[in-house]
Amino acid sequence: MTPSISRARSRARALARFSGALFATSLASAMAQRGAFLMQVGLMALNNAIFFTFWIVLFSRVPKIRGYGLSDVAVLYGVVAAGIGLAVTVAGGVRLLARFIHEGELDSLLSQPKPTLLYALGRRTLASGIGDVVSGIVMIVLSGVVGLSRVPVVVVAVLASALICVASCVLFNSIAFWLGRVETASRQLFESLITFSLYPEPLFGGAMRLLLFTLVPAGFVGYLPARLVSEPSGVLIAELVVAAMGYGAAAWFVFDRGLRAYSSGSRFEFNG
Repeated sequence: MTPSISRARSRARALARFSGALFATSLASAMAQRGAFLMQVGLMALNNAIFFTFWIVLFSRVPKIRGYGLSDVAVLYGVVAAGIGLAVTVAGGVRLLARFIHEGELDSLLSQPKPTLLYALGRRTLASGIGDVVSGIVMIVLSGVVGLSRVPVVVVAVLASALICVASCVLFNSIAFWLGRVETASRQLFESLITFSLYPEPLFGGAMRLLLFTLVPAGFVGYLPARLVSEPSGVLIAELVVAAMGYGAAAWFVFDRGLRAYSSGSRFEFNG
């Protein structure tokens, strides 16, 4: 093993340990008020169940919608809920990233030894995300499509969905480096990503379909991961891995460029 590969592995292990410790600290902080924590988890799971009843009622009247049945929508909804839930549980700070940037809250992170983006993402854990993960897993199980042999495929699908969700949200919020206060716009983009991810893929076509596989990647957060769970294939796994790496690299690059502008443009106020 060459020294460079050994150093890269050691650095990767160190980052993994750091990320785990940061998540444990954030989770402990979120659970400090146990009652509020459990209430948020339960309310999110209940919210997902209530929303899904719309599809149950619809499919009781219309057996198929452009080839999608109730079990297909259950898999789609389950993968999206679990993926987004995992994203905001582990990297809940991504929802507040635009505010951190605009209000100068990154200042205290710039001198830290680990990457600033990891600190910013891991400093919050949203309890509602756990409710999403639990309800998502329940949806996938109740779909009747997934057996024990497909558990590894489900794990890959949910992880890919979560990674692309986080990367997309970093891109949405990093606009704040150049445009200032964009919390509302970034939140609307994130909500649009969730909304479009939850509807059957065949409902969209043309320019809209192109948009959902590029700027608002609902296709990679919901459609492809759900298709992988329903119809496992090496091609779909490769496509999801490439997409996750691509969006992850883009998010890291854009945040890094924005951070340079942020650090070089720091404002100092003198009060006399």
